[in-house]
Amino acid sequence: MHLLTGARRSYDWGSTTSMPEFLGTDSDGKPFAELWLGAHPTGPSSITGPAGTEGLDHWVARDRLGNLGHRVDAAFGRLPFLVKLLAPAKPLSIQVHPTRELAANGYLEEERQGVPLDDPRRTFKDTNNKPEMVYAISQFEGLAGFRPRQEIALFLGEIAGPLEPARDLLGVPGEQGMRLMLEALVGLSPEDIWTVLGIAASLSLTHPHPLVRTACATVGELANTYPGDVGTVVSLVLNRVCLAPGESMFLADGVPHAYLGGFGLEVMANSDNVLRLGLTSKHIDIDAMLGAVDFSSCSVDVASAPISAATHIFQPPVPDFALSITRPERASTGFVDLPGSGPRILVCLDASVRVKAQASADIMAITRGQSLFIPDNQGGIRVSGPGTIALAFVP
Repeated sequence: MHLLTGARRSYDWGSTTSMPEFLGTDSDGKPFAELWLGAHPTGPSSITGPAGTEGLDHWVARDRLGNLGHRVDAAFGRLPFLVKLLAPAKPLSIQVHPTRELAANGYLEEERQGVPLDDPRRTFKDTNNKPEMVYAISQFEGLAGFRPRQEIALFLGEIAGPLEPARDLLGVPGEQGMRLMLEALVGLSPEDIWTVLGIAASLSLTHPHPLVRTACATVGELANTYPGDVGTVVSLVLNRVCLAPGESMFLADGVPHAYLGGFGLEVMANSDNVLRLGLTSKHIDIDAMLGAVDFSSCSVDVASAPISAATHIFQPPVPDFALSITRPERASTGFVDLPGSGPRILVCLDASVRVKAQASADIMAITRGQSLFIPDNQGGIRVSGPGTIALAFVP
């Protein structure tokens, strides 16, 4: 078992206080948006061993079988998941993640063109897809998946004006109508966007239908942070989701989504591929984004753990990762054997816990915000104590 030091990401949408409070450190007054716990080459965590401190990606590569185990090494050849602590203080970009095939093709094409990985115009950072799941530590709000078609038609029709062409295109049968509608929205001129914002502001106060009022209120909320951004209009067609602490939401490849605020833990496939629709000053590749969107994604997969369970496993329909949440004090024995084998990343979410690996007599005590990398060769893991443990593993 090895303590991890996460890689900080200071994006401008990050809270200046939430992450330091969680980690028990002093704020430096700068945004602290994400803490990466994993081995992605653009932001690996660091780990300290007999040879000194090095990136987790290099640590794993030096002994793949010992760290990954035969099963995970044969299937992936690397640590297949990435864990992040996430602290948005304001909305971040509406985005989608590509399928593995699209990511691989896009990455190789940009490599062929010689676009550097750190170039702001770079779209594909690696060859992997990025299904992800967010677990709410505090109340966590976001947008995810397309609303039912009839709701979208209602909103576009009530605002009308510049949105009438998009509403008409929505009438084309099947997913083609959804695609044409979204193309029309992202193609709005700046003048049309401002017109829509004005109409939405009025309807958020006066419209008799509560769904229209709340959707238009979301447009206004986003416009306060991103005035004139086309993502404010795109929000009309996405579900507004509020996760209570302890709830999780899974987002498959191609599902449009945005996180609006709160504090959470993400587990995802080991990728940094993000295709943006709006609410951002970063590069937007419209063609790649439209090619990645799943226009059938019209529901939101929200799950919660049983109140009395000592351990609950959130297992989405992907091979890369699963997440367990464990509260050892709920077990009658006072300790709990954690699920999973292979490489694991463990994060203490509150209070403190004691962690023991099958292959060692040592017991490590960790507190809120601390994390461990547990290689396959450590065998099973047992925890005790008053805290809550999140464990990412390969199912």
